[in-house]
Amino acid sequence: MKIALIGAGSASFALGALQDIVLSSRLKSQVELEIALMDIKEEHVNRTYAYAAEMFASFAHPARLWQTTNLEEALQAADFAIVAIEVDRYFYWSQDFHIPRRYGSKQIYGENGGPGSMFHTLRNLGPMLEIARTMERVCPDAWFINYTNPEAKLVEAISKLTFIKIVGLCHGLDMGIDQLCEFLEMKPEEIGVEGGGLNHFGFFTKIWDKASGKDLYPLFHEKEQQANRLAQFDHMALSRTMYQIYGYYPYPGTNHCGEYVSFAEDFYAGLSLQFRYDPMREQLWKKGSRTPDFVYCANGRSLDKQLYETVQTQGAWVEQAYTYDKAKVQASHEYAIPIIEAIFFDDEIQVNAVNLPNQGAIKGLPDDMVVETQAIVNGRGIALKPMTVELPTAVIGTIHIQGTIHKLLLEAFIEQSKTKLLQAVLLDPAAPTYYQACAMIDEMCELQKDILPDLQWR
Repeated sequence: MKIALIGAGSASFALGALQDIVLSSRLKSQVELEIALMDIKEEHVNRTYAYAAEMFASFAHPARLWQTTNLEEALQAADFAIVAIEVDRYFYWSQDFHIPRRYGSKQIYGENGGPGSMFHTLRNLGPMLEIARTMERVCPDAWFINYTNPEAKLVEAISKLTFIKIVGLCHGLDMGIDQLCEFLEMKPEEIGVEGGGLNHFGFFTKIWDKASGKDLYPLFHEKEQQANRLAQFDHMALSRTMYQIYGYYPYPGTNHCGEYVSFAEDFYAGLSLQFRYDPMREQLWKKGSRTPDFVYCANGRSLDKQLYETVQTQGAWVEQAYTYDKAKVQASHEYAIPIIEAIFFDDEIQVNAVNLPNQGAIKGLPDDMVVETQAIVNGRGIALKPMTVELPTAVIGTIHIQGTIHKLLLEAFIEQSKTKLLQAVLLDPAAPTYYQACAMIDEMCELQKDILPDLQWR
C-alpha cells in the first residue's frame, strides 16, 4: 500500500494521520507500507519527515517513509492521497474575514460560507485541481481523501471536473454529538444519531439511546429548556435558536452554521475578536505586518489572560507540535485511516460524516451537489446512506442557495470571470450591496493577486 500525504507540512491533519498510521496494527503487520510526504515548502516537509521518522522508529514500524517537494513523485502509483493544503492560512483568512465586512457584509468567520469563503475557494481550487489531474495521470484508481476547506465547494468541483474518486472529511458532526451529550448528560458511545446536510450546516434528524432504542429528542428538548441560556454562548447559542426554529439540533456550532444564515451575528458575542487589530496603529496585510491573532470563539482560554501573561504564538505552538514525545502519540479520531483500512482490507464500517455527491441520499437536493451525511465504507468504496427523515423545507432552501453558489464559483474559476463571482456574492445571505460587492471583489482580487486566478469583468 502507498499513501501520499499532500500538504505534509500541516501540523494538525498530517501529524494526526501519521499518528493514526503508526498506531494501526494492521498497517504495521499486514501490508508493506510506503508513505510519501509532500509539501511545496522543503523546510516544512523536512520537519514533518524528521518527526515521522523518529515516531515510526520508536514504534518499530517498518513503513518506508520519504519526503519530496515533487507532487508527481509523491503520487506515482499511490493507492490513497490524503490532502490538507493551505498557503499562509491565517494571513489570507484574516483578509477573507475583514475585507467583506468593511464593505457591509454581515458574514461571520469567512471560512466556508459568506463572501470570504468564495475567495478561499478560488485560492485553493487551482492547487486542488493540479493534485487531482496529476492523480489522473499517475494513480488514476487512487482515492483523494480531502481535509482542505471550503470542503463542500472543493470536493464538488473536483468531482465535476475530474474522474478521480474524491471524498471530503470533517469532524463537525462529532462536535455536534459532543454537544448533544452535554445536554443529555450521556457519553458519545451511548447515543445513536442520524444527521446530515451541508458541511458545517448539518442537522440531527434522529437521536436515540443505543441500549434501549428510545427516541432521545423528547429528553433533549426538556434538558435544553432547563439549561442556562448563556452557557457556552458563542458556541451553542445560535445552535439552540436554530433548534427552536427548525425543530432539529444543528452541528457543529455558531461560527460554522452561522456562515450560511443572515441572522447569526446576534448570537456571536466574540465576533469582533476574530482577527482583532487596531486600525489606528496597524496597517495589516502589507509586507512586514503581523497577521492578527485568530480567536475561534470567546469561550474559555481566549479571554481569561492576565495583563502580562505570555500568549503562545502560532510559531511556538507549531514548535511544540513537532517536539516528539511517544507518550503523547494518540488517535486523532479523524476518519482517513479507518476509511483506508476498510477499503483496502474490504471491511465494512459506518462513518459518521463524509462529503460526497448527493445521489439521492438527502431528499430535495440535487444529485450532483456535494452533501454531508453518514456513509458505508467497504472494498467497493464509499457510499452515502440515504437519510430516513427529510430535512425541513427552510433548511433545504438554505442549502439550495449554497449549491447554486458552488456552481457559480466553478463557472467563475473556469471563465476567469469577476461577473460570475459577483453573481455568487449577491446570492449569499451575507451579501453587501451591489456597489459594495463590486468594490470588494476588485480590492480582494488586487490584494490576493499572487494567489487568486486572474479574474476579469466579463
